[in-house]
Amino acid sequence: MNNNLVNLTSINAIYDYLYKHFVDNRNVTEQQKLEIQSRFSHHPCLWDESNNKFWQPKHTFQVEVPFFGSRRICLTISHPLAEVYQLLGQRTSPTLTDYIDFIQEIAEESVRDSGTEFDRSPLNDADKTCIIQVFQRLEAQLYLEKGSITNLPILNAENQLIPANKILIPDAHWWIDYIDNSRLLHPQVSPKLAELAGSLSLLKDVIEIPKNVQPADENQANKWCMKWQNTLNSPKFVDGLQRLIFHYHDSELEIDLNWLKTAKVVPASQINVDLVLQDKSLVASSIPGVHYFDADQRIFYLTASVNRYIMLCHFAEIINSQLGNFSLDNLLPLASIIDAEAENISLLLDELRIRSFHNEEIINVELSPDATDTKNSNNQIYWGAF
Repeated sequence: MNNNLVNLTSINAIYDYLYKHFVDNRNVTEQQKLEIQSRFSHHPCLWDESNNKFWQPKHTFQVEVPFFGSRRICLTISHPLAEVYQLLGQRTSPTLTDYIDFIQEIAEESVRDSGTEFDRSPLNDADKTCIIQVFQRLEAQLYLEKGSITNLPILNAENQLIPANKILIPDAHWWIDYIDNSRLLHPQVSPKLAELAGSLSLLKDVIEIPKNVQPADENQANKWCMKWQNTLNSPKFVDGLQRLIFHYHDSELEIDLNWLKTAKVVPASQINVDLVLQDKSLVASSIPGVHYFDADQRIFYLTASVNRYIMLCHFAEIINSQLGNFSLDNLLPLASIIDAEAENISLLLDELRIRSFHNEEIINVELSPDATDTKNSNNQIYWGAF
């Protein structure tokens, strides 16, 4: 007799027994059925006649699952065996757990025997394609179920699956060329999913630590920095910055900005920085930087440029970074008051439609004809001499 026929006869006999005693038996409780499913779902016990092999029930589904490649399958079995397959743990359709198990499985297979915890082999093309599709489905499922994940293996730019907290989301493109691809998120993986899994942001979570700052001798850059320093040191600038914070954060809680009144602004011919994470682990070493704030000396260093607007934008960025939880989402008004004459800041913020403090007194003044025209114009907004 053919061995396959013997095997199939034996298998069907076992399935018939399970059907009679556990499926078509009113005395069997749901708890007992769950215990059977828990016992067998991880063991190859579902026969796939078309491929002549057994599958783990948790790797089989009642719907097509091509995004799992050859590692999972749809098994459609005629009644009553279909109910036996479900009793043993066959899935109806993929859930969050199924997607996560699939990713974990491939990640574990890719670990090299090198003694290094995160040394992984690059995925082959077939597994990479499946992983990217599963990531997409996982993100959609998380959105629907309002679920969460913790430190799931994520695909990096070297096609390796490594823990999410070892990967950086490449949202600061000016640094990407200085960082090893093994630390960067794969371009086809959603940054939103990577963030949910525990990946860090290159833009928000990486800290610049200056290694070398060389002052510049360029006259024009020095003139621009001196002008901005004069504005920065003015009490009117501090008032204007407090007003911006109030406008964007809807809070009258004031933060101490009086230190700006003695701060200096200095152009630099070169600024080299190390990039590190909060835990002080090094991301990149001695790469070109664009600004640096020496908190001890209260000196803002800006890399000199022939383009005044570029330096101004970098200056607005570094001032904003000193505001902590009160940082601004829109830096244009901040750049505008940096570039303005101190006495014009209040009027400039009015024209930019920045709210005043609730307790600020409204003072009526006689405006000159020119000033009246400026106030009444809907088109004249002072952006600074960019």
